[in-house]
Amino acid sequence: MKTERKALAVFSTSAIDLFASALGAFILLMMLLFPFYRHAGPESSPSDTADLIQKRRLAERSVADRLADTVTVENEITELEARADSLRREMVTMNEHLFNLKQKLAEEPPETPPPPEVRQPYVERGVEFSLLGINTDRKSFVIVVDMSGSMDAYSDLMIRSVLEILQPLDDSNQFAILGYSGMGATRIMSYPRGSRMLPGTAANLSRAVDFTRGLAGAFGGSTPTHGALLRALQYPADAVILISDGAPDGNPSQIVNDVTRLNRRLRKEIHTVALGDYTSDRELVLFLQDLARYNGGDFVGMSR
Repeated sequence: MKTERKALAVFSTSAIDLFASALGAFILLMMLLFPFYRHAGPESSPSDTADLIQKRRLAERSVADRLADTVTVENEITELEARADSLRREMVTMNEHLFNLKQKLAEEPPETPPPPEVRQPYVERGVEFSLLGINTDRKSFVIVVDMSGSMDAYSDLMIRSVLEILQPLDDSNQFAILGYSGMGATRIMSYPRGSRMLPGTAANLSRAVDFTRGLAGAFGGSTPTHGALLRALQYPADAVILISDGAPDGNPSQIVNDVTRLNRRLRKEIHTVALGDYTSDRELVLFLQDLARYNGGDFVGMSR
């Protein structure tokens, strides 16, 4: 009995010693290796992880912003396409309207302006004209007087011509006088002022004579007859009487065409009077002849 207890005690002590030794060895190894565990990774790993997280968030925001920009661009493209469609529809409508206008114009007979090149015979050595004796049954007149510098040589002749036109007028007639010249821009002097007409009373005719004499002292500049005629056509008159000594500024044929085209609707008579040595001025004579002939008027000449 004593022998069996002794053997059991020895076995138990040996096992404890073995486990204690193993634990001690493990602890010793852990103590030896412990300094190396904290160096298993870089010390900056936590901060790098935070940086990566921040970069990821920034990248996600950038992607979101770009997606938003893409949506905005797509919306703008959609709006532009809608506008383009609207413009295309408007163009189709305008083309249809233009086509209809062309069809209507094609159905109407073409309006051909009078050919200024077709002229009455001109005598090179001189043209015989009557004295101032315009034949008309109209009752209201605008007398248009050339006030260019060359008219200074014919001031008395101009006054006499205007007075001869005014002399037979009475209060059953209406009249206005318009003087013109080119001084950079077209200069206009008129009696009465504006585009009004006056009855041919004795008082009005007397003031008209004084105004005409005043025109003779204001000659100067060029001959913008085109603008003066267009201004004269704005008066509520039945006839226009143009008095000039020289060819107009610009193309005479073009002036005749423009004035005649405008006057087709107004139906005013346009009479012309050539002053001075007009028989030697072919361009003036042909211009005044054409202007009168194409507008139902007379052409007369007043020499010295």
